[in-house]
Amino acid sequence: MASDRTVIHSKDIDFSELVGREIEMRTEQFPGKSLTSKVLSITGDNIVIDRSGPEGLIDSLIHNQEVEVLVNYRGEPVIFNSKIAIPSKGKLRIAVAEELFPVTNRKFERIEIHQEVRLTYFDDISIVTTRLNKLKWIETKTVNISGGGMLVEIPVNLTADFYMILNLGLEGVDLPDLMVGSVRHSRPAMASLFHIGVEFITRECYRQKLPKSLVRNLPQKLFEFDNKSRDNLDIYLVGKYGKA
Repeated sequence: MASDRTVIHSKDIDFSELVGREIEMRTEQFPGKSLTSKVLSITGDNIVIDRSGPEGLIDSLIHNQEVEVLVNYRGEPVIFNSKIAIPSKGKLRIAVAEELFPVTNRKFERIEIHQEVRLTYFDDISIVTTRLNKLKWIETKTVNISGGGMLVEIPVNLTADFYMILNLGLEGVDLPDLMVGSVRHSRPAMASLFHIGVEFITRECYRQKLPKSLVRNLPQKLFEFDNKSRDNLDIYLVGKYGKA
């Protein structure tokens, strides 16, 4: 894909190529659990999937709940949000959204854990006129996290010109209390929330990756997260939560 910000329109995709392949779903009914099943057919704008998925969970899915769908299209993972439709005696169907979003490939292994995180956000203009102690902090959880960044769920849609100060609150790994993050992409999630992709900014590269106005107005202490910290975080996450 060309960019983290790319949007793919469903009319440009030949969904018939998905028949016989697996898709991954995250539902309201089973939060934090990924469900995998095969595509049986494509009917109009609907993906029809096999209900005999793992542990009988797919067959027990409730009609009309929100679902996040991950599919692999021509070698690239893409994601969209929709609702599950289950006719009384029919097959499970998921309507294809008009817009799909590419999932960015990462250098570090992505770990799907719901880690509590505190954060505040701003752009390079507002930070000039706003004192740091006046910024509004929110508490939320990650969707996934790696040594290089995180996907976090918040009630605000942030564009790629926004930045964060954040506290991961992880125990068992030595990290600075506060770190700086750069918003890389955003996509709608369930329940009027947004999934925001954030890159952790290291001490070695912050002057190249951040606007000068931001560098001037943020204290140097916020840039203690360095390449070694990033590698330590990656080792900790993979060692504790990675697949065996």
